[in-house]
Amino acid sequence: MTRKKKSYLLIVTGILYELFLTSYVLFAGEEGNIPFYMFLYFELFILFFFAWFVIKKYAIGESEADKLGSENPLLKFLKKIMRLPNSTNLKIPIIIFFFGILFRITLFPTEISTSGDVYRYIWEGKVLYNGFNPYLISPNNPKLDNLHTEELPAKVTFKHLTAIYPPLAEIIFLIGYFISGESALGLKIIFLVCEIVTLIFLLKLFSLKEKNLNLVLLYAWLPLPILEYFINAHLDPLGIMFLVVFVYYMEKGKPLISALPFALSFLVKLLPIILFPLLIKKLGVKRTFYFAFIFLFISALFYLPFTGDNLSTIQPLLKYLHKWEFNGSIYNLFKFFFSDSEKARIFCGILLIISVGIIAIKYKDFIRASCGILLSYVIFAATLYPWYLGWIAVLNPFLNFYSITSLLFTINFSNFTPLGEVWKEYFWVLLIQYVPFFILLAYDLMVMKIGKMKIVRKKKQ
Repeated sequence: MTRKKKSYLLIVTGILYELFLTSYVLFAGEEGNIPFYMFLYFELFILFFFAWFVIKKYAIGESEADKLGSENPLLKFLKKIMRLPNSTNLKIPIIIFFFGILFRITLFPTEISTSGDVYRYIWEGKVLYNGFNPYLISPNNPKLDNLHTEELPAKVTFKHLTAIYPPLAEIIFLIGYFISGESALGLKIIFLVCEIVTLIFLLKLFSLKEKNLNLVLLYAWLPLPILEYFINAHLDPLGIMFLVVFVYYMEKGKPLISALPFALSFLVKLLPIILFPLLIKKLGVKRTFYFAFIFLFISALFYLPFTGDNLSTIQPLLKYLHKWEFNGSIYNLFKFFFSDSEKARIFCGILLIISVGIIAIKYKDFIRASCGILLSYVIFAATLYPWYLGWIAVLNPFLNFYSITSLLFTINFSNFTPLGEVWKEYFWVLLIQYVPFFILLAYDLMVMKIGKMKIVRKKKQ
């Protein structure tokens, strides 16, 4: 098959992908349709796998890339604004990029399906807009009765809890409410901008690390971020964007600049903080100190206006971290053996700390180490909703682990829980997700070890 035919085949696959998304927009209904959502997820994954099969061996020589660049003014312009080398071939990546954006825009009119978290986002944005502090006043507080509408805060879960999200998230909720009121459209527009920036910096990162730019498909067309962030409107695209920008500037050798996106990612969701131990080896003690100072200063700037000296405002978050659980793997195993969720959390926490420490000491590649730590979090987390996987999915192209891709596919089965009338986890769902995941993880680690051994042998020769 010629390269030209492969391009056409990729376009046809993208059109089919778009048709499936359009069918969901037209026929899912106003209340969201979980069975349809799950069906769509599986169908899109088939198309995603096929698209990857089509392009994974697609490569182009520098001379031909130069020729393409000189013949196409648009590609030349895009290389310039993204600051990519002139020899970079952008023909296939740009097809992938624009289809990825189209897929996300298509889902703007959809209603929430498997998770109602966005109702809290909108409510807390409304609370801020009206001059109240969501960290200090819960949705069921009578002081907010005049803000009640038919939908909000009726659709907000855990109405007795104040805000648990970091302050930058709350600011984004405010902006989203300012744009579109009690509609999720404002947030989806913000998340689209975030995803565009994420894809651009992924391309820049692939170019910097001399990777095939076609790898952008592994995030741009991945069903999980498309459906979770543009049907259910989860917050994660904002934090993921800052994570990728942080990694790019770290790899670029500009750690003080990277401290800003690292802090902003943390201020969206706290997850990136587990990457901090990697910095000591990467930067050394002195530069890590400067990095930490910038990080703490920026974090304080955002937190102080909301909390001041009232540390009780973080209690709902601590309660969430201490009590909530869903879809954990090793956690559920420990919980079964010990018949005690508290002991299970402690053991998982210890194992996570040990894993992070080992990776931070022994790693040689910063991106792969970051992915390894995020993978450790996935393994030992007590709570693992599908949308959490977007954080590791965006860096998986640098690891190319089949185990991660497997979990990105099978985690769709966890949606049987919100599908039921009663919130309940199913043992068979956990088996479907984690048995292939851990088998493939063993294979991935074995392949990685063999690859390292081959590199060592070549160096000795």
